Amino acid sequence: MMNQIIRAENYRIRKNKTFRIACIVIIGMVLVGFALFYAATHMISGELMEAAGGYDTDVDAFTDINLFDCAGIAVSLMQILSILYAIVITIMIGAEKRNGVYSLMLERGYQTRQIYMAKLYATTVIAGIGYLLYVAVSLIAGAIFWHGTIEREDVTGFIRVFLLMLVMYVVSSYIYMAVAMNVKNAGMAVAVNLIIVLLFSTVITGLDQILADGDVFLRKYWLLSAIEQFAYIDHTDTTVRETITGLIEAVGYGGLAVFIGNTVFTKKKR
Repeated sequence: MMNQIIRAENYRIRKNKTFRIACIVIIGMVLVGFALFYAATHMISGELMEAAGGYDTDVDAFTDINLFDCAGIAVSLMQILSILYAIVITIMIGAEKRNGVYSLMLERGYQTRQIYMAKLYATTVIAGIGYLLYVAVSLIAGAIFWHGTIEREDVTGFIRVFLLMLVMYVVSSYIYMAVAMNVKNAGMAVAVNLIIVLLFSTVITGLDQILADGDVFLRKYWLLSAIEQFAYIDHTDTTVRETITGLIEAVGYGGLAVFIGNTVFTKKKR
């Protein structure tokens, strides 16, 4: 029975216009970000600044950037990707609830737990494809525009952070899914998820400023803030310990989100 649900989820993902639009937005977002960065580096390196006023700049300041550095630069747009996930996942689930998909599945004998696990599968696929697309476009654009020397630590560091961020992003989508599955109104679910993405991280950053004099303390323990911290760190400097800590945090948040979301969903009266 689960195989039938999975096949149905795969079909819905392929045909979903919201997901297709999200993929186009991801590609455009990365390309625009790279275009702005490329223009800025040329300005800083003197080609435009020299013409504008003759500033004393290093013309070769950015010539050694390689494609893995570019992928690292691209993750500075990661919060936008989180916002996109929160909106897309909520809209897709809201549309299915509005169209009576889950009610029809219950009438056909499917259990609520099976429905939730099927949506968990779909959410994993959507989040995974979105992130892989994001990274792939970043690497391709980086390979086209920058040709700096690639060192071994560039590759190993990138792979470590890439895999960590993949897990963290997929897991963060489980939080958005739990909200979308259990908040009746789709608009309210979107609002709650945006509050989780934007407000919680802002509040925690503010508390760090007050309680830890700006050092990273509470942000280490909130998943979305941790993602932001890893996004801005130099991937060649990321330690194995930091990577393992990030994975443990992701598994903890993911397990909690799935447990709470599934428990509430299965106990709701229908």
